[in-house]
Amino acid sequence: MRTNKKPENKRSQSSQSQLDASFGMALVDALPVICFSITIALIASMYHSAAFLVGAVLCICAGLGKVVWKLILAAVHKDIQLLYRQFHYLMPIGFVLILLSLIISRPSLADLWKNVSSFPCNILFALGIAGFVVMGILGAKMSASDKRANWIEQIVNLAAQLCILFGVLLIWYASDYYRADAEVADYLENTGIVKVVEIEDGLYFDGAGEDSAIVFYPGAKVEYTAYAPLMMKLAENGVDCFLLEMPYNMAIFGINRADEVMQEYDYEHWYISGHSLGGAMAASYAAGNTDKLDGVILLGAYATKDLGDLAVLSVYGSDDGVLNMEKVEAGREYSTNYTEVCIEGGCHAWFGLYGEQAGDGTASISREEQWQQKRMKLLQMIKQILLLPNPRRVIYVV
Repeated sequence: MRTNKKPENKRSQSSQSQLDASFGMALVDALPVICFSITIALIASMYHSAAFLVGAVLCICAGLGKVVWKLILAAVHKDIQLLYRQFHYLMPIGFVLILLSLIISRPSLADLWKNVSSFPCNILFALGIAGFVVMGILGAKMSASDKRANWIEQIVNLAAQLCILFGVLLIWYASDYYRADAEVADYLENTGIVKVVEIEDGLYFDGAGEDSAIVFYPGAKVEYTAYAPLMMKLAENGVDCFLLEMPYNMAIFGINRADEVMQEYDYEHWYISGHSLGGAMAASYAAGNTDKLDGVILLGAYATKDLGDLAVLSVYGSDDGVLNMEKVEAGREYSTNYTEVCIEGGCHAWFGLYGEQAGDGTASISREEQWQQKRMKLLQMIKQILLLPNPRRVIYVV
């Protein structure tokens, strides 16, 4: 006599594997999704598009919904299929909206590539992509029921997501920077004396001078063109200038960029200069390349490494609210040939053309006065002090 067996309740393979998983595994499995959600939220905050924002929200909701499903499944063995199935609908829709927003608005591929390909993001993104490839290989070759394989796969996934997150976080942090004022455009055009040339990593101000040149590192989170007015005035007075753009507007990621310029161009006297963090990084470069340079010019900055008898000119404003004067005093000891100039009434931001800077003091002179009234004194210091070899320690207030 044939008997009818009651059909068993069947779950999806993924649900069944999750029932056997520990709560700890579910938590580890949730971390990559959380990293992805933070990453997509950061990108959305930089990319001002309604379609991108909606797509990002859908992707985040899909990922977090799946996280909740896994945690409930592992903790109480309750399979809420709605939380599982929504992922397969919301995530693709979210990615489609993101893709459409990119197609419609056509963001600058040059700017995108500049951020992605610069150190250290290029390393972070390469590691992230490699992690995804490894995770795909592991997923194809290992059994889904193998707990050890699941742990390895999710740890690789987490490491890859963290690399991508750190890369995007750096770009997001650097995206909030001081923009050069509109008037800067007037200093990017050729004049009768100075020719402004675009080079690979910035701008070359080719003036009447033939034997001396300055390589300039901009301040942290300041658009490099903000220093074009100062570079133009120096080039007009016989000292050619190379104004370098830094990765993510932070010279800490481009300390050695002076190397390329000094190898390509031929000048008898080379100086390196920088403002704020750019000055500190210029001094760090100089400490390891004293044989290539005739002097260091620090604007609102200080040295942190031994510069020996290399000529150092430090210039800052008396109303600078950003510069750490204790470190300036300590920095005097790093050179036996040190000259310090304090511009009475000057502030930190007035070396560039990018507006007021957070934390800075209130200048009692105008930006134009800090540039124009003091530029001849600055040039005089360059020519009369930096070109003289005998060591000295002098502090001026002008």
